[in-house]
Amino acid sequence: MVTTNREEVRRDNTSRQKRVAVITFGCKVNQYESACILNKFQHKGYLPVSFREEADIYIINTCTVTNRTDYKSRNAIRQALARKNNSPETRVIVTGCYAQLNREHILAMGNIDLVVDNNHKGDIMSFLEEGESNFIANSEEFDTFNEQQTETLFNRSRAFIKIQDGCDYFCAYCAIPLARGKPRSRRPENVLAQIDKLFAVGYREFVLTGINLGLYGRDFCNDTQERDVGENIDNLASLLFRIENVEGVELIRLSSLEPQLIDERILGFIRKSSKLASHLHIPLQSGSDQILQAMNRPYTTGQFRELIEQIIILRPDTALGSDVILGLPGETEDLFRETLSLIEQLPLTYLHIFPYSRRPGTRAAVMPGIPTTAATSKRAAVMTELMKDKRKAYTEMLISKKVELKGILETKRGNYWTALSDHYIRMYYKSNNCAKGDVISGIAFRKLYDGIEVVDR
Repeated sequence: MVTTNREEVRRDNTSRQKRVAVITFGCKVNQYESACILNKFQHKGYLPVSFREEADIYIINTCTVTNRTDYKSRNAIRQALARKNNSPETRVIVTGCYAQLNREHILAMGNIDLVVDNNHKGDIMSFLEEGESNFIANSEEFDTFNEQQTETLFNRSRAFIKIQDGCDYFCAYCAIPLARGKPRSRRPENVLAQIDKLFAVGYREFVLTGINLGLYGRDFCNDTQERDVGENIDNLASLLFRIENVEGVELIRLSSLEPQLIDERILGFIRKSSKLASHLHIPLQSGSDQILQAMNRPYTTGQFRELIEQIIILRPDTALGSDVILGLPGETEDLFRETLSLIEQLPLTYLHIFPYSRRPGTRAAVMPGIPTTAATSKRAAVMTELMKDKRKAYTEMLISKKVELKGILETKRGNYWTALSDHYIRMYYKSNNCAKGDVISGIAFRKLYDGIEVVDR
């Protein structure tokens, strides 16, 4: 048996730079928040390292959108606790949506040093310095947007910027409103200040993200009186126009927009913008009106179809992505076929397919008639094959129409530089005169690897 001299370990730890490791699950909001956490630790002299490496502090930023993300979050906590068993001075901190809803279960897993709620992630460093051991506020108490800034996104070529938090739609399958609280928005001047900071260190593409991005600015309105629509009003469209006018911003990308929140102002920006990526992600969730109603989704399949048609008229070559949940309680084979039929007819480019995952505390958790796992898996396989065909057709369209693709160079693969294009398909560009971070554009030429080779016009 190998034993460890803890006194030697302690002396070694005091002689080297302290290290912090963060692992992040879930959405782009979590990824942005993790970057802000790491940035604060950097300012205190910590070296950010991989979660697989030895560290003085392990931070697990959890997610609870599905059973699978619950499992991944718990597994990461166990890994950190195992390292702490070998090095008792190591600290383990847990935050995020799973932590928000499962504090007692997490504390029962072992010697956790700190559990922090979603709205106070930015205070983790302060809590450690003050000796705080638990800080989980009820999400119903989250009244204001918790401002967090960062000067780096840690090896990312695109800058994620969180501009909104919370949701009050309470879709039947979703626990996120329970974990994130009511909608809260970041002040426009703080969003622009964050863009300035990241632009100063080389970022040129900015991805705006939120828990329900389309609700941005609603909390700025007077609760008792609807504000007039105008360009000076703080809503998502007005913020987008302000970002459009920032010199040096090359690409603006939106993480996800709920269909019922894409109003005339947003459509106006889509029509006028020269910097918005030709890529929108608009969750459908089901192509059956009966299932949409059971999900508590506030639109019909007809309204969704009409929205997609409007966008294609404005920008015919837009990459359109969506989400679909299969196997919701009450989904029959016939209702699934309605979803399949609608998606066959829509000009979608890709689809995120999620088997229904029961979330305690939600309406769907007590709904009867859950399809078998085998039936849901079969439906997902059919949908996946359909989307492979649609992805291929979209790629061929870009090449046949010689669409110009634009992107920020990330890495070199063989003789080609690669980037995620503004049309959400990987682009490859052959040149010896480029560098990481350069903005390049070219005409779609031919299929190459997992994307498209582009050439100069």
